[in-house]
Amino acid sequence: MSDQEKAKLQAEAAEKLAQRAVEQDKAQEATAQRVGRQMADLVPIEQPTPYLQAKGIQAQAGVMTDREGQKTYIPAFDAEGKQWTMQYIQEDGTKRFAKDSKKEGCFHPVGGMDALAAAPALVISEGYATAAQVAEAVGHATVAAFDSGNLEAVAKALHAKFPDKPVIIAGDDDRHLVMTHGNNPGREKAEAAAQAVGGKAIFPIFAPAENTYPRDLPAITPDSFKTHLRAEQRLADAAAGKVELAGDEAAKLKASMLSGAQIAALSTMKQHTDFNDLAHKSELGIEGVKRQIGAAISQVQRDEQQHQEQKHVEKKQQQIEQRPRRAARIG
Repeated sequence: MSDQEKAKLQAEAAEKLAQRAVEQDKAQEATAQRVGRQMADLVPIEQPTPYLQAKGIQAQAGVMTDREGQKTYIPAFDAEGKQWTMQYIQEDGTKRFAKDSKKEGCFHPVGGMDALAAAPALVISEGYATAAQVAEAVGHATVAAFDSGNLEAVAKALHAKFPDKPVIIAGDDDRHLVMTHGNNPGREKAEAAAQAVGGKAIFPIFAPAENTYPRDLPAITPDSFKTHLRAEQRLADAAAGKVELAGDEAAKLKASMLSGAQIAALSTMKQHTDFNDLAHKSELGIEGVKRQIGAAISQVQRDEQQHQEQKHVEKKQQQIEQRPRRAARIG
């Protein structure tokens, strides 16, 4: 292929990408308009919806419900306050966003945009329940980014909007996923988001044994967990008559599975990952949230004050160095 042909293909590919971007922008704008119209049919929450009840949080201004008070609707905005999409939460906790909507960089300000502008720090969490719980604990507006993958985009957008506010990422600590999948997306994404804006990532500290795997149990690894799932599915298929097990296959499958104690320990860890869990499922309770988040806010405020003082000193020093020096008199 000649250089001219390569250049032509690259130009065509770039044109297609640009066209797709234009089409996506149009679709997202149309969705934003549709979601805005849908808001007119919703009502403010007066009594907690099933989702809010399950999470143990109070209704906050800005979150809506249907006229039956069953579903939960959480508007998502960009840093300029434009609503682009909405998170729909069913009675059973199932979540989804408006189709063809823009979510990246969008968030829900718990307490409202004006309250967020007045907050001493930008405290950003993954889900709405965690953000609402933290807001209740600290007494000022917080931010829900909706998921770990959106933390960095939201942090960057809000840091650009409020450059003088310190940023705290109140992340999820998915320790159980280290054992079952080999990674901790909640911690990894929170730390990356904090690093991107010079902020601080914090994670809930639970009471002993609430978020740790018992040392007296055999370790769970991604491989052993996959083996467990395969065996579980094979036995379920056999019970449903979909497959037939030969000889002692059933016994071997059961022997390859995790024990009841291992599964119970894993389940306990899964229930203790975020600050909402700390408030409602830990013996440390809401006071634990207040202490841990409050300490983090105080620390970032001190750090920011020291940073500003250092900048002031450096600026004064530069001014001194830039002053013209007087020539020495010869008497």
